[in-house]
Amino acid sequence: MSKNAIFQPPKAIRGGVPICFPQFSNFGRLTQQHGFVRNRHWKVVEQNEWSVTLSLEYDGQEFSDYPHPFKLTTRVELCDDNLEQTLTVTNTGSGAMPFTAALHTYYTVSDISNVQVEGLKGLTYLDSADGRVEKVEASEKVTFPGEVDRIYTKAPDVVKIHDSAAAGGARTYEVRKRGFPDAVLWNPAAAKGAAMSDLGDPEWRRMVCLEPGLVVSDPIELEAGQTWSAAQSLRVHRSGSEL
Repeated sequence: MSKNAIFQPPKAIRGGVPICFPQFSNFGRLTQQHGFVRNRHWKVVEQNEWSVTLSLEYDGQEFSDYPHPFKLTTRVELCDDNLEQTLTVTNTGSGAMPFTAALHTYYTVSDISNVQVEGLKGLTYLDSADGRVEKVEASEKVTFPGEVDRIYTKAPDVVKIHDSAAAGGARTYEVRKRGFPDAVLWNPAAAKGAAMSDLGDPEWRRMVCLEPGLVVSDPIELEAGQTWSAAQSLRVHRSGSEL
């Protein structure tokens, strides 16, 4: 989490796992970037020592550009060797409900110059830092010489973030996704990062976002009364050992 994060609704918190719904970025009908649920208070509906389930309901009335009622739940569970997060969407309206979504996950890194992301070679991506031009990833491990803002389509279920200089030894975040066909990779680099009031310099250097998403591939229009669910599982490996 950014040390400059602003805890003042409706500002989204710069860190953790903001939920982008009912759209990611401007991939949808709303004028509001990343939708509106990341700016809302959720209800705790179940919790114990190892997990918490949160819920949010929308009646379809507040936003004229999104007249679709829905219920969301997200469950976060600490398991033996990983952290699991599940997002479940239920269409509580009477018509089909289009949406895009992402789990906008922030990872702490020693410095973005030490980071390589593995598992994306050969994939087609939309380069949001270059007018969303479609490109193909040529690198075995993606690095960050400048701004990186990419939507990888049909991404594999496992992607790894390697940090060669993390405190205590080299660290790898292993991200496994289920039900999310795409993956978004983002670091704003110096110019944009320093200009963000809730990020700034040097905070932009200490983070990278890898987001499982339903953005471009396999578009969904969820029928009335139906439910859709997807998840991510996060593991940490350090110097060859799992934490």
